[in-house]
Amino acid sequence: MIGSRSANRRAILHRALVTAGVAVLVAASLTSPASAAPNAKPVTPGAGPVGAVPGGFADWSELIAVQTKLNAAAEKVAAAKNAGFAGIVAAPENREVRVYWKGDAGASVRSLVTDLNRNVPVKLIPARFSEAELASAARGLAAVPNVVNVTPAVDGSGIQLTVEGNSAQVSAAPAVRNSAVPVTIVAGGKPVATFSRQADTPNYYGGGRFWSPGGGCSTGFAIHVGGSQQMLTAGHCGENGQTVTTGANVPMGTIHSKIACQDIEIINTGSWGRVFTGPNNSSTSVAIGGTAGSFVGNWVVTSGSTSGEHNNVQITAVNLYLSIGGIPCGSVGPLVQARQTAGLCAVAPGDSGGPVIAYRADGKADALGTITAGSNPVPAANCPGTLFSPGYNYVYYIPINVSLGSYGASIVTS
Repeated sequence: MIGSRSANRRAILHRALVTAGVAVLVAASLTSPASAAPNAKPVTPGAGPVGAVPGGFADWSELIAVQTKLNAAAEKVAAAKNAGFAGIVAAPENREVRVYWKGDAGASVRSLVTDLNRNVPVKLIPARFSEAELASAARGLAAVPNVVNVTPAVDGSGIQLTVEGNSAQVSAAPAVRNSAVPVTIVAGGKPVATFSRQADTPNYYGGGRFWSPGGGCSTGFAIHVGGSQQMLTAGHCGENGQTVTTGANVPMGTIHSKIACQDIEIINTGSWGRVFTGPNNSSTSVAIGGTAGSFVGNWVVTSGSTSGEHNNVQITAVNLYLSIGGIPCGSVGPLVQARQTAGLCAVAPGDSGGPVIAYRADGKADALGTITAGSNPVPAANCPGTLFSPGYNYVYYIPINVSLGSYGASIVTS
């Protein structure tokens, strides 16, 4: 349990968890998706998504079925993108995939869209700027003082800058005044990396507590890498060579292969292809069935050892590169941005490294990524049951396929 640590350790953890960023452990295998190793723990299935169902769907099963169908089409379009591609929105409540493209998408893409429309509504919509053009502009704007978030619009219309402090000063900056793309400015706080359910045993699930010399975090997913099953987590949760322990102070493994500016690292420890569900003291879990992409409009679920599982979290932006407090890089990414749409918390201190998942129609879940940071604090009443405050409305995570590609790993399924 967290209480078994010293008061000083608690203070270190609390300071480190200033925003909603939560670290996640991700498991993967080097070849095709591997089956999880046998585990002595009893399996208690979770209930799946709960709470109000958005978009007028009868239940979460209906929403999941529609989102799965839309994402399958979106993945095919994303694989065929060329220089004019701007972005994809796959929000289930739209009942269609919206693809934004600058100029002519080309005969092959038009043919693909026509073919996809036989089963899934896919709409090609003109965009003013391409994804590549916005990304190029975003890199320069990220260096402007007081800019804490640079968000390219998924429809290719421009860029939004989140500013902490003097907005007028940012507006007057040459990079903003001379930007080749339209820029809008909003006020907001800087995303901050977070450190910190509670006494997991081998083989380990994602979403459980672990401690490093720097503080506490959460495990993410099991991966198969280097010939064995290990754990992926957030890179800011510890340093190579450090030994980590579970929430119950039991030695767990050693950190290695940290990639700081992608905010990922691996714990050399036994892992299983499941992640915890429910509140922060839960023993329920869901099996990981594979991986999936992250598209604007998708509904996802976060799960950390401090604040537990959060539903009604919707992706609002992809391909972000941010300067994040607590991570010594000019920019961290690529990141996905999502928010809890009812104004509740999506993450809290100590959730860093924890898993972001999407439930599937077969009762399993797909791995989407590991939590890096959070922003926009919410009142304590809006984050009930969390072990540390405040909770945060926005969450930022590293896509799972980026992590797997960086390590030549594959996800462990169950």
